[in-house]
Amino acid sequence: MRVVLKLRSARAARCLEAAAATSMPSMPRRIGLTFAAMALAVASTADMAPPIAVLVPSDPRVTRLERFFQHYNCPTPFHVSEYLRASDGYNLDYRLLPAISVRESQCGAWEQMENNFWGYHPDRQSFPSVEAGIDYVARQLAQNPYYRGKTLVEKLFVYNPRRAYPIEVQRIMSQIE
Repeated sequence: MRVVLKLRSARAARCLEAAAATSMPSMPRRIGLTFAAMALAVASTADMAPPIAVLVPSDPRVTRLERFFQHYNCPTPFHVSEYLRASDGYNLDYRLLPAISVRESQCGAWEQMENNFWGYHPDRQSFPSVEAGIDYVARQLAQNPYYRGKTLVEKLFVYNPRRAYPIEVQRIMSQIE
């Protein structure tokens, strides 16, 4: 569950927007916003109404993926937010990369190359981080001419041309729901 602050004052909202826009590259955006919110809290609030806290339900996919990775005894962290960010950003089924990671390396437990949980070009491809690997493989499946415009089954067959591979990955994908 997330808590979202709805600010009633345009001035307070502008301060937070300015903090988000001017966050230093080495400082995560949420830290810049936290400092701005703290500064607003100690500033004179005579012209500002107090913020309203609104509970926003969590994305149900988070729970599904966490349960899925736990079921397969995948090593932590599970990188759920990165998988969701990549699937949403590249318009892929959110279950695709997690299922491939289970099928190819038991979520990295059997990986041959550094941070390559998806068996992408095995023995030749490594990534600087798991997050970078998630983004790279998602981008390839969405934008690379070998995959672009193909159905899920066609993408999976290009990914691994074994006849049973698409069926195996789809079976694993169905376990996430």
